[in-house]
Amino acid sequence: MYKVLIVEDIEAVADLQVLKLVRAGIVCEARRVETPEAFRREVERFSPDVILCGASVPQLSCRAALALADSLCPETAFIFVFKTGAEESSLEALLSEAGERVRKTNPLNLPWTFERAVRATADRRTETVQDSAIARLKRLCAGQARELELLRSQHLVLGKFSRYLKASQAPPEIYAALETFGPQLFPGGGGKLYLSHPPGKHLEAVASWGDGIADDLAFTIEDCWALRLARIHSVASSGTELACGHVAQDQKAVPPYACLPLFAQGEILGLLHLRGVPQGPKSRDVSPSLQPDLDLAAAVAEEASLALRNLKVREILHEQSIRDPLTGLYNRRFLEEFLMRELARADRKKQSLSVITLDIDHFKQINDTFGHGAGDIVLRRVALLLQGYVRQSDIACRAGGEEFVVLLPEASAQIAAQRAEGIRSAVRELKLKYEDRGLSAITISLGVAAFPENGTTPDALIRAADRALYDAKYGGRDRVASA
Repeated sequence: MYKVLIVEDIEAVADLQVLKLVRAGIVCEARRVETPEAFRREVERFSPDVILCGASVPQLSCRAALALADSLCPETAFIFVFKTGAEESSLEALLSEAGERVRKTNPLNLPWTFERAVRATADRRTETVQDSAIARLKRLCAGQARELELLRSQHLVLGKFSRYLKASQAPPEIYAALETFGPQLFPGGGGKLYLSHPPGKHLEAVASWGDGIADDLAFTIEDCWALRLARIHSVASSGTELACGHVAQDQKAVPPYACLPLFAQGEILGLLHLRGVPQGPKSRDVSPSLQPDLDLAAAVAEEASLALRNLKVREILHEQSIRDPLTGLYNRRFLEEFLMRELARADRKKQSLSVITLDIDHFKQINDTFGHGAGDIVLRRVALLLQGYVRQSDIACRAGGEEFVVLLPEASAQIAAQRAEGIRSAVRELKLKYEDRGLSAITISLGVAAFPENGTTPDALIRAADRALYDAKYGGRDRVASA
């Protein structure tokens, strides 16, 4: 969820901006200010991710708002929102002096500009993290040509590793990147990436490279000092530090190692475990020590944490974009995408595919008589019933209002009609109450259509099922009709 600070003196205008973001699928929490004092207070308390500034706020001019943002939160994305051509022209001078984080937009293009600003801010922060890691490495290697060459090599590999992480679209791609670049970043050693699996917070290995690390079983947070202390835990030699329980039971025979916890917004994501061994004759006279460089390891751990967290957030946002918030069923957007894929597969394999559309009878009367709260209960209970009537390969969707759609891959029209009749009977048997008042009997009308008999495209198939649904309505409701 993004935190948005809106500089606007008209509350309705600020509400409209939030509504546009929400309708575009952007989850946000917003606060409105219109004075410099309120701006300072909310920046300190709220820590916004994005600032939206109206172009004509009487008590806080554009230039003053930007100056405050530069001093209080210089990394926060800043977007001027203009409503007229004159306001846009007045912003040109400011934009020419401002940095890349400052943008302008009109209300119509606000969601698109907002997403670009957020992505640009995230990229700058990631680049800052990487640049900081490289700077730490440079300080360690200053004055030593051999170490500078090593640093250059690590820089190139780390940059390549970071690019692959940013482009990863699934966790296995992150694991593969770590297994590929881990040996290059930490030559002569080995490593493993563990991920946390609640409940119980046990950790399991998902990626590994190098030698010297046994295929240990899953372990808990209590078995690792790095996770318990929430900081890097390294052991250069036996007896110098307490060893983690997942490394060795014998405290007298512990190899050099380091554990780096992976955190994101206070949540434990996992653990990066590194093992280092002396590398040939050059290390013969050196006391046993941890070979992997901890600064580089910290940068790798931070990059992995950000990548895993970004994928998790992306997955959550995608799930929210394809789910109906009231019923938990898929929405029309997912229905259209899924139906197109399934029709192509059915056509390729010469298989049937059926669609059931259903509508709750007299739903408006329920809302008018008992209130919208009762209507919501009916929608949720019908959705819950549908989930019990679909196979793992089927999907149930809420198309909008009181209309639902069930997709049945590899099901003939006859099977779909039988399934529809079962759903109709089950809905009729529902006994619902709202605020201790019993609701009248709930009935539904259903229409059935099948591929390829009733249509070969998504629109044609849905239209055929809708026509059958209308036939069921005109035939007296509480019945199933086939196309």
